[in-house]
Amino acid sequence: MNRRSDEPVYWGLFGAGGMAIAFALPALIVMLIVCGFNSNAMANLFELFRHWWTAIPLFGVLALTTWHCLHRIYHGLHDLTIHTTRLHHYVCYGLAGIISVVTGFGMFLIYFE
Repeated sequence: MNRRSDEPVYWGLFGAGGMAIAFALPALIVMLIVCGFNSNAMANLFELFRHWWTAIPLFGVLALTTWHCLHRIYHGLHDLTIHTTRLHHYVCYGLAGIISVVTGFGMFLIYFE
């Protein structure tokens, strides 16, 4: 009996994270840089991020970026001539999951502050 691979799920998260890094992350960085010169604008930006309709996409960008980076690290181990085992798989993807959950929980706490 053939066991199905879970690799397409991780490649999908990798691709979505790459799109988030390419499109959304530069816009967020530019907004933070521009608003950084004015404390009132920065306060307004953080107030905007506290609303659920902007917190959910922000969480998506942060979580997908984390999955993308750790998937790249996992497959980059081959370039470093490190043979990956199931332990590497669990560490990389487990860490991505933990970081995503902690980020979501932190944003949940900020929302209900």
